[in-house]
Amino acid sequence: MGSRVEQEIRVLEPGDAEAFRALRIEALRCHPEAFGASAADAEALDAAAFARMMPRQPPDAIFGGLLGGELAGMVGFFLHRPPKVRHKGAIWGVYVRQAARGRGLALRLMQAAIARAREAGVQRLLLTVGHANAPARRLYDRLGFHPYGIERDALRLPDGRSFDEELRALDLSG
Repeated sequence: MGSRVEQEIRVLEPGDAEAFRALRIEALRCHPEAFGASAADAEALDAAAFARMMPRQPPDAIFGGLLGGELAGMVGFFLHRPPKVRHKGAIWGVYVRQAARGRGLALRLMQAAIARAREAGVQRLLLTVGHANAPARRLYDRLGFHPYGIERDALRLPDGRSFDEELRALDLSG
């Protein structure tokens, strides 16, 4: 993937399920400390199961970042539905392949998700990030997400290692 490879950001559809499945499993394998889901659970599901899990109720979406037509990154967005929390949305599953990093793909994916949240009338966009994940924290700083807490021992791997997560929010009310 050379530095001049064409980038595309778009909402993933059920036809993208096989590529989404592969990318999600890669993310879970490479960075188990960053996701609540496990690679083993994801590997047990076929592409059809991934297609069924893809958001079908707008504005919820999974944004894919493609480099040269190949899925290289993803960001999920969902709107909270209950009336008392409908002003909030959340970012989930942020991942860019190692070979595709440093090209602004994560920034563009996040900008697409933030734009979708604004269009949906979200006033507070939430996410969590591994407290030790400095590159992701820098990206979220750049986008205006502010920390509002730390969840200690948020994720615990089967080997006993424990990871804290930073809770962050972006104010979209202004």
